[in-house]
Amino acid sequence: MRIPGQKFDTVHVSGRRITIAGHLPFDADGKLAKPLGKVGAEVDADEAYQAARQVALGMLASLQAAGVDLDRVEWRKAFGMVNAAPGFNALPGVINGFSELLLEVFGERGRHSRSAIGVAELPFGAPVEVEAEAALLPVNEMSTAPSPSEPVPARTAPRATALRDGDTPDPGLRLTDYAGISPLSIPAEALVRSIESLSNLFWISLAGTVVTIFLAALVNLIGAGEGTLPVGEFDIPLSVLPIACLAFAMFLFWLTASRLKMLLAALADDDLTAAMARDIFRLDPPVLDVFAADNLRYFAPLSGFSVLLWNWSLFFGSSIGLIFTATLLQGMAASVDTKPELTAYAIATLAIMAYGVLRVLPPLKQIHERLHGKRLRVGLARTALAAVVAAVGVLVTNSELFEAMGRDEWVPLGPARANAIDGETLILEGDEVVVLAGIEALRPDQTCMDADGVVYPCGQEATIHLQSLVRDKPVFCLVAYPNLGLCTVIEEGMALPETDEDLFTEANLAYLMVVAGYAMGEGDAAWLLSDAEKEAQRQRRGAWRGAFEPPGHTRTPLRAGP
Repeated sequence: MRIPGQKFDTVHVSGRRITIAGHLPFDADGKLAKPLGKVGAEVDADEAYQAARQVALGMLASLQAAGVDLDRVEWRKAFGMVNAAPGFNALPGVINGFSELLLEVFGERGRHSRSAIGVAELPFGAPVEVEAEAALLPVNEMSTAPSPSEPVPARTAPRATALRDGDTPDPGLRLTDYAGISPLSIPAEALVRSIESLSNLFWISLAGTVVTIFLAALVNLIGAGEGTLPVGEFDIPLSVLPIACLAFAMFLFWLTASRLKMLLAALADDDLTAAMARDIFRLDPPVLDVFAADNLRYFAPLSGFSVLLWNWSLFFGSSIGLIFTATLLQGMAASVDTKPELTAYAIATLAIMAYGVLRVLPPLKQIHERLHGKRLRVGLARTALAAVVAAVGVLVTNSELFEAMGRDEWVPLGPARANAIDGETLILEGDEVVVLAGIEALRPDQTCMDADGVVYPCGQEATIHLQSLVRDKPVFCLVAYPNLGLCTVIEEGMALPETDEDLFTEANLAYLMVVAGYAMGEGDAAWLLSDAEKEAQRQRRGAWRGAFEPPGHTRTPLRAGP
């Protein structure tokens, strides 16, 4: 077992007493043996048993390297530790791998007392660690127990086994040697934990991007005009989705920055050599391996850092798409000015992106400099591709955005013959569907109660009333995105309206539906129609003649477009 920068004795000999520091399972070439992880989860019991045998072999190698004559060794005690997953309690069976190998090699001299305990963590994620104590037999008292068929040859130039200056024949247990505790273990453990935390955060960020794209696809399927995203029996307002995405990004940036600072502090510890740090990163690299040397290349589109950058670019692109859906498109579909909300979201998004760049990128660069002697550079090529990925995220999650932005505010339609589908939707010749802007009519299947408490189909009445308004007369509309229109019937000899202001008259079909008591004002048009709504209520027209449920934000399937 070779640990760069080691500041403790792997084997300490004091008189006849031998104390052996905690050993991990190493391969013959001195590298930490796989598999790594918790026994009962990532590592099964049989693999852990074999790892315990590797620990015993490594301990014999350490004894031989320290100049100890293995033919004189008699084992006294072993303290076995298992990196156990919660609920795994077959600990003795794992440490049996250590004990049984000693019995196979040393016979009766291999018998020893033993403990086998489960621990929460072990260095570098090793499944097993064992520390032990043995004794040197005098030459004239060596056991006649069977020796191994192939004895391990002794070193020709052994290290001195005599007492050191100040040693006593039996000084008792020395905690720093016996427990394997040294200053090196603290920064190394902090480094391993920071790497594992970053791996978890990178997985979470990848999952967050997938969830954001999925939510955006659901919103596109339902339509921005709905204003809500149905989840089971609940309706989630669309405005909540961008807030959740931005809050998720802010929290993840903060947590990533704090873990990077922990990792940087561990690397700065004087007791942790550069060689050991590189070995730790090599043995247990984080997901995406953002600290590998290939990230230092100018572009490297498939390096870990580049993939992480593309992931965050796609996440923010998808979030921006959701912002446009929840503000701009929803406002167009509901005749509401949402520019203040859009501005607030834009400022928050830019602020969070700037926070992520300022808090995450500097420690990443410093870590690369400590590991490889060279700072990480984002570069113009990576930045340009990140912008392209973000734009793709906007387009994928908001396919109607450019159609909405490219369409003129009001497009003339008609005059043409029309029929009513429901209390707020017209279908004109040529199968053009127009939803009357500024109102919410009673739903087609809605029922109300009259003044006597009798239930009647008020939704059907609303549809019939709109049909009566457009019967035998052509209709002219000015249509905005997605299919909201200001419509009026054209009397014979009447000039066509030229602007949207010309349609805000008492001949406007939306106004006539509100006056008749079959609709209510919506969005920015609600205050324009408030007098008409109050008049219908005073005259007890339409649904106002009894009790009814306001239509709310429920739409017919055609509300979002033809």
